[in-house]
Amino acid sequence: MKKYTNNSKFLSMLFISLCINTSLNAFSYPISTEELSCKSSNPSFSISPSGKYMAIMTPDILNECKIEPDRSEYVEDGFFRKGLTIVNLDTWEQRMLSNGSQGESISSFRWASDNRFFYSPAYQGVGRNSRAYTVFAMDVDGKNKTNLASVNPGVEGDIGSFSVYNMDMSDPDHVYVRWNNRRLRVPDFYKLNINTGKPTLIAFGPDIGDKEIIYNIWANNDGMPVAALTDVGIERVLYTYNENTKEWSEHYRYECQNPHFIPISVSEGGLWLVTGQKLDSNGNVIDPHETNALYLYDPKTKTFIEKLYEDKEYDIGGYTGGCRDTYNGGFASIDPVTNELLSVNYQTYEPVRLFFNDDLGRTYKALEQVFPNDWVSISTSDNSKKRAVVRVYGSNNPGEYYYLDLDKGELKPLFTSHPWLDRSNLSKKEFVRYKARDDLSIPAYLSRRTFDAGGNYFVILPHGGPNVKQQIGFDMWVQFFTSRGFNVLQPDYRGSTGYGMTHYTLGNRQWGKTMQDDISDGVQWAVDNGYADADKVCIAGASYGGYASMAGAVFTPDLYSCVINFVGVSDMRDLLKNFGSKSSRFNSWEDEGRLEWGDDKGPGADQYIQEISPILHVKNITAPVLITHGSNDYTVPLKHAQKLKREMEKEGKVVEYFVEAKEGHGFFGEAANLAHYNVQEAFLEKYVTKKK
Repeated sequence: MKKYTNNSKFLSMLFISLCINTSLNAFSYPISTEELSCKSSNPSFSISPSGKYMAIMTPDILNECKIEPDRSEYVEDGFFRKGLTIVNLDTWEQRMLSNGSQGESISSFRWASDNRFFYSPAYQGVGRNSRAYTVFAMDVDGKNKTNLASVNPGVEGDIGSFSVYNMDMSDPDHVYVRWNNRRLRVPDFYKLNINTGKPTLIAFGPDIGDKEIIYNIWANNDGMPVAALTDVGIERVLYTYNENTKEWSEHYRYECQNPHFIPISVSEGGLWLVTGQKLDSNGNVIDPHETNALYLYDPKTKTFIEKLYEDKEYDIGGYTGGCRDTYNGGFASIDPVTNELLSVNYQTYEPVRLFFNDDLGRTYKALEQVFPNDWVSISTSDNSKKRAVVRVYGSNNPGEYYYLDLDKGELKPLFTSHPWLDRSNLSKKEFVRYKARDDLSIPAYLSRRTFDAGGNYFVILPHGGPNVKQQIGFDMWVQFFTSRGFNVLQPDYRGSTGYGMTHYTLGNRQWGKTMQDDISDGVQWAVDNGYADADKVCIAGASYGGYASMAGAVFTPDLYSCVINFVGVSDMRDLLKNFGSKSSRFNSWEDEGRLEWGDDKGPGADQYIQEISPILHVKNITAPVLITHGSNDYTVPLKHAQKLKREMEKEGKVVEYFVEAKEGHGFFGEAANLAHYNVQEAFLEKYVTKKK
């Protein structure tokens, strides 16, 4: 890595990004498709333990809206190449250690001590699974560079890994790392000298089966491993490590959709903070409740000591029903020096933090008063928590970064994501609930239109998954619809996670059935409450959302005036056939998929598939349908779109078709996204809004 000392380019680029705002195009819409398609070259920030330095990794391009036309390049040259600048926060003097140019790019950074850091150059190698890389350590002034580790690519989807998991602030010469140089799938634990690169083995990782996957590993403040959670088939297994015998043993196991608990942090005294249900030694529920609660647990005696918190409506992280990630946080913030529990974070309809440290709670409260219409998050700070980088974001704000100095009372702007998007033209999500026909409460987000297209137009936008939780942050697809004159509703229909066991398990094998009823009932709610005219309703979605769009088209054809199916499932027999084997060589959730989605082999399988496969009911379609897909989609293969198009054409249905040759299960490239938005815009104008 070369050293650059006379350079003020980076911070000037950073602050310029606050001011750039490209003009709107000639269309009357408040946001152009170009502005929706451009990717923001966001930097990453990291403050040193003492707070003296801030490291900034930034792409080697200006943060401006410029579409990369080459489909095979996806984004502008330099987007993935990141340089490294170290800023002295006392003087704001800059030292550029890498400019991010070809051959000088870095892929990762982490402080090893207050004056030394780790970094890795950009990945090297050829081939889809090749990700060989080297980890170096270097002083903050660019001197004393040491090669710490070379991590080789794996085979058949495995990759090598090397990660710092703990730092001893009283010993600045060593850190603790997980490194799977012995077995690709299982890391071992080392104490690593950051000056010489010499590793000292602390513990071997657990011995697991060929079809078993490690989900997470926890360690104590001394760097010793404590527990590991694995997935094997439909079961989750929690192992614990005995420091004296140096052996791993099974602590307990449970089956998906059964009572469970998992750790989210380990205290200095050996107690665990866990989320889930309170169980006795036989796995029976002692304290029944619908959602995952927060407990203090003693692994030595296998007893629950205290319930710390329970949200009656939302899981506090972990796995809903013991199966699927809630996608709502559930992580603990731990002080790296004292090992004190600072906060537990999860999401309801907005981010929630349970503060166990009063000073941190007061800091967040003050920040929320400064930014009352956004959410705030401290993305990096020093050990004293006096200097920090704060991220401010929301459903109508792609993100802004500020430098915070509590001692000086300063809050300085650092960076604005997507600065070309006029925030006044962006719609904000509102949390709502409506009743399904069987009286189940359905959580949803409503985004109101920012453009008058001459009618009360409406899109219902079911999420993919389907066993995930609707995301509450910034959503570019939502902004596309609202800026074209559509109110948008995003429901967390049954089967969604984060709302407890019942809401999740009610979605078992209900594709096209009660899950679809929840979506239809959301349309009726919108009509009844004045957000939609009954003859101006569309349905759109990706992946499972694309399936739900086609299910709406074939099972409730009178409900919709248009349908947009993006990388959606149309043939359930093809999807269910050995899906786990096709998606992962570990076949880690074949049985889980059968439990949630449906079984193509068991009793009644043929009837179930016949009932719910949209491709078998194409004759029912009355609305125009737009099918969009990526040629390289390995999750929902292109043949789903191809067969659906042929069947619709045979039946004389109105269908438009768009395929991106370089894209897969979702579009990443700027040119591909621009073309996709333009196709959707033309489709809506042709069949719905009738724009002349």
